[in-house]
Amino acid sequence: MPRYFFNVRDGTEYLDRVGTELAGPDAARAEAVRTAGAILKDLGSEFWNSGEWIMRVTDESGAAVCTLRFSAGNDAP
Repeated sequence: MPRYFFNVRDGTEYLDRVGTELAGPDAARAEAVRTAGAILKDLGSEFWNSGEWIMRVTDESGAAVCTLRFSAGNDAP
């Protein structure tokens, strides 16, 4: 099974050096959505002040599979 890497940048680069074996690109995209959701949940209210963060998923050769971008701003008075 191919291995995919889920790298996150939120002002600091967090490189996935281990990766995850998945059936293919579609499975990697689905895992990216699940992982991003878990990260957002863990950030809680910190997310609203964190600016933009990006998850880039690559395959074993380093080719891009997908990119997820998230940004939020606290527009409350």
